[in-house]
Amino acid sequence: MNGWRAGGFLSADELADRLPERVFVLTLPAHAPTAPGIEIWASRRGDRILLAFSSLEVLTAACGSGQPWTRLSRDELSRLAAAMDANLVGLDVAPPEGHRYPGPGGTGNAGTVPGPPSVLYLASRPMRAAGDQVELELQRDPEGRLMVLAYTSTDELVRGAGAGQGWVAIPAHQLGEAVAAAKAYGVLFNPALP
Repeated sequence: MNGWRAGGFLSADELADRLPERVFVLTLPAHAPTAPGIEIWASRRGDRILLAFSSLEVLTAACGSGQPWTRLSRDELSRLAAAMDANLVGLDVAPPEGHRYPGPGGTGNAGTVPGPPSVLYLASRPMRAAGDQVELELQRDPEGRLMVLAYTSTDELVRGAGAGQGWVAIPAHQLGEAVAAAKAYGVLFNPALP
């Protein structure tokens, strides 16, 4: 399939066997005329394709940090594909256009993207005692959705949120779990707060 990069394509009958239990699916940005909605592509052969990613790190590397997404179970994606008449799911496949939505600050994501960090620093509320539960600091994006603030280094965190900002370090592969636990819509990477 011309223009598509990496990953692989699965037919509807392969989803149960080859798709992870939970995936991240591309959605339209809130300002799109047909939003909210799931993005779907049409191939030159007439296939209707949904894109799903096994992790946020793979999604960000393929699509950029500004790409809107939603998290779905394998069964939810299977039902959605049937409802949308999609006959293929691209797993960990970068869209032909690459990075289409600018990341925080409108910087865009042109050029080579470095590999994802192994640790992320999430902005959190201050903890008063050693046994306190960590509560992530959430901020609203321009569309009003609650977002987790993730920084790729403590230097980026201080630059974006200030020296007094509380934070918690987590393995990058646990970011999706942190977003779900916080009941956030998504993630802003290295945002500069006003």
